[in-house]
Amino acid sequence: MSDVEALVVSWLAGRLDGTRVVAELPAEFERHLPVVQVTALPGPKDTRPWNHRHPLLWRPRVDVDVFATSRAAAFDLASTVAGHLHELTGQGSPWGHVSAVAEPAGPAWRPDYNTAVRRCGLTVELTLRAD
Repeated sequence: MSDVEALVVSWLAGRLDGTRVVAELPAEFERHLPVVQVTALPGPKDTRPWNHRHPLLWRPRVDVDVFATSRAAAFDLASTVAGHLHELTGQGSPWGHVSAVAEPAGPAWRPDYNTAVRRCGLTVELTLRAD
C-alpha cells in the first residue's frame, strides 16, 4: 500500500462505520458489502529541495471505488466518501500536510464484471506539502 493509500484508507475507515475500507479487494468481497477500495494513481511531485530527496509539493490522485448491493446505495456511499475526503484539507500526516483536495471526477456509475455488486467511483487529487 502506498503512502497516500494508507492515508486515505485510514481516514475513511475512521469515518465509515460498518464499511470495509481496503486498498486491495479480498476474495469474495461481495459477501460483505459495502466495500470501499482506494487506489493511488500517479501525481506530479512539483517542487523538490536542493538535495532532491523528498518533494516539497506532491499532488497524488486517488481513485475510489464503492461496491454495494444497489446502484443507489453505491452512489450514496460514494457521495459520503467524497465529503469525507474534502475534510482532509488542513490535516497533517507522516507524508505532509494536506493543503487542498480537488475532485476532478465526482461520483459516477462504473460498470463491473461482477453481477453481484453495483459500483460507483470518484477520483480526488490531494495536494500534500512537506512539513
